[in-house]
Amino acid sequence: MKATLLLASLAIASVVSAAGQVFFEETFSDGNWQDRWTISTTKDDLGVFALSSGTFYANKDYAQGLQTSQDARFYSISAPFTSVVDNSKDDLIVQYTVKQEVNQECGGSYIKLLPEGFDAHTFNGDSEYAIMFGPDVCGTQNRVHVIFHHNGKNFLTKKEFPVPKDTKTHLYRLTVHPDQKYSLQIDGDVKADRVALEDHWDVYAPRMIADPNDKKPADWVEEERVVDESHKKPENYDQIPRTIPDPEAKQPEDWDAEADGDWEVPEVNNPEFEEWEPKMMVNPAYKGEWKPSEIPNPQFKEDPSLAHYRIGGVGLDLWQVNSGSIFDDFVVTTDKAVADKYLGRWKENNAKEKELVAEIEAKAAKEKEAKEKEEAEKLEGDARAAADNTFGKKEDVEAADGEDKMNNKDKKKIDSDGFDELDELEDEQPEQNRHDEL
Repeated sequence: MKATLLLASLAIASVVSAAGQVFFEETFSDGNWQDRWTISTTKDDLGVFALSSGTFYANKDYAQGLQTSQDARFYSISAPFTSVVDNSKDDLIVQYTVKQEVNQECGGSYIKLLPEGFDAHTFNGDSEYAIMFGPDVCGTQNRVHVIFHHNGKNFLTKKEFPVPKDTKTHLYRLTVHPDQKYSLQIDGDVKADRVALEDHWDVYAPRMIADPNDKKPADWVEEERVVDESHKKPENYDQIPRTIPDPEAKQPEDWDAEADGDWEVPEVNNPEFEEWEPKMMVNPAYKGEWKPSEIPNPQFKEDPSLAHYRIGGVGLDLWQVNSGSIFDDFVVTTDKAVADKYLGRWKENNAKEKELVAEIEAKAAKEKEAKEKEEAEKLEGDARAAADNTFGKKEDVEAADGEDKMNNKDKKKIDSDGFDELDELEDEQPEQNRHDEL
């Protein structure tokens, strides 16, 4: 199914070839992806890529992509284009999808467009790239990167584009226009539309700067509000004391004037006293905050080569704490119709994926509820058993006490009977002695 869709998209590309060119397409629809992609040899412990559709999918063939499979690893892999991209005259569209089934604590899912003639075997994090584009999440950082390389420097965008944080497949599209503007879409939603690069990147010195020779006029008024001179202090205001003797204070009965001195009434705030401040009014002479006039910046120089590249391939150079990212449906083209074809397929899949995720979440919620109910019933049963056990022990103790009491009673009876027999023997003993004497 996926191969059929790929052939259909290629057919469309050939029909509209006059409108643009497709430099790279990858849907991982066959088992020969390793013939097209090269794993870097710069590290011995790089993470392993594998084909996977993930743990859930609306369409297994469509969902199959290149997945990171090991946690806490670096990943480095690249693939060449069918021909070198020169985007100096046409819109360059870069588009791909990412599915992150596991919550990413810290890791990137971005791609790098690599310059003509790049070495796939030595490709690593220090390798030069033309554009870096895609999601990056680490701690509080959550942004879709768009980084342009220019004159030996990498320029990060000042604009924040949050990464969608769920387990569904998401589509990212970057369009670089030849007039030094760009457009950005996430899941088909426009985030930036033909915005000048210099508005979101500090690629140039400012076009205008403050005139260093412009001085603030001596009579320039910057005070926005002034005292209202018509507001006068009341005539008797200064006669109102701030504090007064406490009318409720009384001299302690044990106050010793000779030892403690004369008793003085403590002071309290005067309720009739209020701070007086003159009213403020809008300054009629206010001219606003003074700023020097601006002049053209002699350091500004527009570079017609900005964001114009000769690109030879695409690479994934990543660090991921949590693996499981599935990359798919790469397309690099100057033909918008081809990119839109992939977007249409994504929308169809996304609708089904939403339904599937809703079912999965509903099932998980139901299982959680059942488990919580089971645990609650178990706790209740354990509590009941503990109570029964305590009650049983109490009955055993009471029974033992009763038995002890009965034993004690019998013992007393035996002891009493013994004493009676002893008394009888003692009564008989004198009589016996008399017979012995005779």
